Amino acid sequence: MGTRLPTPVAPARGIPRAWILALARFGVLACGFLSVATTARAQAPVLTTIDPPGGAAGQTVTITLGGAHLQGVRTLRCSVQGTQCERVDATHFRLTIPGETLPGFYDVWAVGDQGVSGARSFVVSQRREVVEAEPNDAVPVPVGSDVVINGRIERPGDIDQYTFDARRGERVIIECLAERIDSRLRGVLEVVDSAGRRLAINRGHERVDPQIDFSVPADGTYVVRLHDLINSGGAEHYYRLEIDTGPRVAFSVPAVVPRGQASRVTLFGWNLPGSVRTEGALDRLDVDIPAEQAVPVWPLPVRMRPADVLADGFPYLVPHAARPIVIGTTECPVTTDRDDNHAPASAQEIPVPCEVSGRLVDAGESDWYALNLRRGEALQIEAFGQRIHSPVDLQLTVHNASGEQLLARYTDQFSSIGGAVRTDHLDPSGRWVAPADGRYLVAVQNVTGGIDSDLRRQYRLNVRREEPDFQLIAAPHSDPAGGLNLLAGGRSTLDLILLRRRGFEGSVRVVARDLPAGVECPDVWFGPGVNRTVAVLTADRNAAGTVAELMLEGVAAPEAVEDAAAPSMVRPVRGATLVRAATPNPGGRLTSQLPLAVIGDAPLRVLANAHEPIDHTLYGRLNVRHSPGGIVDVAVQIDRRDIDHRAPVKLIPIGLPEAIRPQAVTLAPEQTKGYLSLLLPASLPVGRYSFALRAETTVPGADKKPAPVVVESNAVTLDIQPAAFVVEVDPFVMPRVRRGETLQVKYSARRINGFIGKMHTELASPGHVTNVVGFRGRGETFTGQTETGTLQIVVNDDAPLGPSLFLRLLTVGVVEDEPIYMGCSILPLEVIE
Repeated sequence: MGTRLPTPVAPARGIPRAWILALARFGVLACGFLSVATTARAQAPVLTTIDPPGGAAGQTVTITLGGAHLQGVRTLRCSVQGTQCERVDATHFRLTIPGETLPGFYDVWAVGDQGVSGARSFVVSQRREVVEAEPNDAVPVPVGSDVVINGRIERPGDIDQYTFDARRGERVIIECLAERIDSRLRGVLEVVDSAGRRLAINRGHERVDPQIDFSVPADGTYVVRLHDLINSGGAEHYYRLEIDTGPRVAFSVPAVVPRGQASRVTLFGWNLPGSVRTEGALDRLDVDIPAEQAVPVWPLPVRMRPADVLADGFPYLVPHAARPIVIGTTECPVTTDRDDNHAPASAQEIPVPCEVSGRLVDAGESDWYALNLRRGEALQIEAFGQRIHSPVDLQLTVHNASGEQLLARYTDQFSSIGGAVRTDHLDPSGRWVAPADGRYLVAVQNVTGGIDSDLRRQYRLNVRREEPDFQLIAAPHSDPAGGLNLLAGGRSTLDLILLRRRGFEGSVRVVARDLPAGVECPDVWFGPGVNRTVAVLTADRNAAGTVAELMLEGVAAPEAVEDAAAPSMVRPVRGATLVRAATPNPGGRLTSQLPLAVIGDAPLRVLANAHEPIDHTLYGRLNVRHSPGGIVDVAVQIDRRDIDHRAPVKLIPIGLPEAIRPQAVTLAPEQTKGYLSLLLPASLPVGRYSFALRAETTVPGADKKPAPVVVESNAVTLDIQPAAFVVEVDPFVMPRVRRGETLQVKYSARRINGFIGKMHTELASPGHVTNVVGFRGRGETFTGQTETGTLQIVVNDDAPLGPSLFLRLLTVGVVEDEPIYMGCSILPLEVIE
C-alpha cells in the first residue's frame, strides 16, 4: 500500500487555517511524502524474464534469468512440487521437472544472498518443447506440430515465422501465451499457406493472447506468423507458441458443481477423445466428476487476477490435454440455464439459494430468471464472468413480475481497494430487498456481446440470502513487484487487502502460522468496514538466514458470525504480485505462495507504541483508552545500530483506515524518541484497527557516506472503545496568543452512552499532561450534572513561537474513584511575537 495522499478538505472546526498550513510546512500532512529505495545495503534480486518461460514435465530445462541484482542468486524456488534446481552460474540454472507434474501455470522466484525476487510465471506442458532459432523473420523455421516454441520478439517490427505440415481435415490449435506469462507482448497470430495467402488471423482470444482454430483445407505446409500488435519488441516480449493437434478443453457446462458431490459435466473443446462435434465446431464430451474431486484446490495451475480469488474451484485434466480447466465449486444447489429463458414471459424459475451456470451465446441475448420472495427478504445477487475467464462484461437487472419495471441494476466493480495490486473487475453484484410479497425477475446480459455468436460466453449467477463471507490477499508493501525480504534485527511489511462479500462488514483478525525461528508477526486487525491494512514481520538480530513460505489466515470476529454455535469463519490469505509497476495501469496476479527471506542485518529499528501510559498530576500513571473523537499519540523510538550516526527521520502511517487522516512528522537528527499523533473522527466505528509507521532516514553506506533507507515499525493495533463523553473547546477561542498572556478557555464535556461519573480536565500535549512545553494550566473537575467550564492557561515567556501542534484539553472520566475513560479536544493555539 503506497502513501495515501489526503483529499482536500475543509479545516476541522476550531482549527485555524494557519494551523493547517503549519502542519503541511512542518511535514505533518502527508502530501508528497516521497518513498525512496533502500540503498544502504545490496538490493534484492529483481527478476524480469525467464528464458525459456516453461518446460515439459519429466524433462530438464536450462533457464536464463534476466533482471537486475542477480549476481548473488544461488537457486530458484519453484512452486512445482519436487522440482530440482542446479546452479550453472549467476544467471543460468537447470530445472528438472517431475514427470507427474500437472500441466499449467506455476511460479518461479530467484533466491540469493540478498533475498528473494518477485515471482515470474513458468508453464509446464506435456508437449515437445523447442527454443526459437534465429533468424526466422524472413525465412520460416520448420517446427512441426504438437510442439511448444519458446521465443521472443526481439525488436520493434520483428516477425517470427514457423512452418508445420498438416493433412486435410486435421484440426490444429495455434495459441500464443504472452500476457498470461507476465510478458509485455500483445501478440498477433496469422496462418498463411505456401503461396503466402492469409488463411486466418487473431489478436485476442484468452484476454489479449491470440488463438487460431485452424481446420486444415488441404495437405501441405503452412506458416505461422507472430508479431506485436503495435510493432514493439524487446527482452520482455517473450512468448510460448503452441501448435497443437492434441486434446484441448475450453470450458465445461455447468461451469460450477456442488462442493463434495458427484456430478456430470459436458466439456467443450477441440480434438477431445471420444467426443462428438457440436454447434460452433467445438467438440463435446460428457465426463463424471467424483465427489472427492469436487472440492476447492489451492494453488490452481492457471493464471489468476486478484479478483479471481473469490471463485473457488479445482483443476480437471482430460488425458493428454494441453492444460486443465478450472471447474468451480459452490455450497448452493446448481442448475443450468434453459434454452428458452430469453424473455420475461419465459423466465426460468429458480429457488433461493441456488447457483445457475448459463451461457449468452448469441449477440444481444438475455437470460431471465424468476424468484418468489416475501416482503423484506434480502438477497445477495452476484454474477461471475470475467473472474471465470469468460469473454463477457455482465450486467444484472431486477424487474417486477412482468419485466416492464426496472427495480435495480448492478454493473462492473470499478473501484479497486488493492492499491498497486488491482482488485477491480467487470462482474456485477449487489444487495436487493423485496419490497412486497410476489414474483420478481432477474435478467443477465452481456453488454459487449458484439455481432457474432460465441459458445465461450458463460457465466455463473449466484442468488442467496445474506451469508457474509470474505477473502484476503497480501503483497509486499515496499515493492509489490518484488519479494518479501526481512533483515535480521529489522522489519518488513505486507499490504493486506480484504475483499468483503455478501454484506460482510465485521472485523477480521489476521494470524501468522508456522513462522521460521526468530521471526514474529503479531496479529493485526481490519476494523469494521476497513478493507486495507498492513501486517508487520520482525526478525530478531540472531535470526538465521532462511527462505520459507509465509502462511497467514484471517479469522472473522465473533460478532461477524450470525450463528454463535457455528465454527469461526477462517479464510487463508492468498499471495499476490504486481507484474510490472512502470505502466499507466499497473496490474497484478495471484501467486501460489508468499516466500519470505531472512537476510543480512538491519541498520536501525523503529518501535511504535500507541499505548504508552501517561503521567497524570491527579491520577498518577494512567493506561490510555482510545475512543471516537479522540487523539492517538504514537510514541516512536529510533534504535540505530550505528549510534553515532545522526539524521532526520520522516515518519508516516501506513495501512490506516480511510476514515483517519494520515499525519506525518519529522524527528530532528538528535531525537531518538518522538510522537506522531492522529485525530480519530467522531464517526469512527468501535472496533480494532491496525497500522504501522514507515520511516525514511539515512544510515552509513558501504563507503561510510549517508545512504537513504526506508524501514517500517512494528504493527500498532488500536482497540477503539465507545466514548463516555464528548469534549469540545469553544470555537471562538482566540487562536493567536502572545508570550506572557493568560487565557480563559471555555469548553464543554458532554456525557454520553449512559456515563454519569465525575470528569477532570487538564491541558495536555503528546506525552505530557499539565506540564506542557510553553504553557501552564490549572485543571478543573466536573461533578453532578456540570458539563461546561473554563480552564485558565498561561503562555510562558519561553513558549515556542508558531502553532502548538496537537495541544489539547484532556478529560478523564472516573467510575467509583477509578479513572477509566478519556476524551480530548484540540486547542488550536499559535504563539506569536
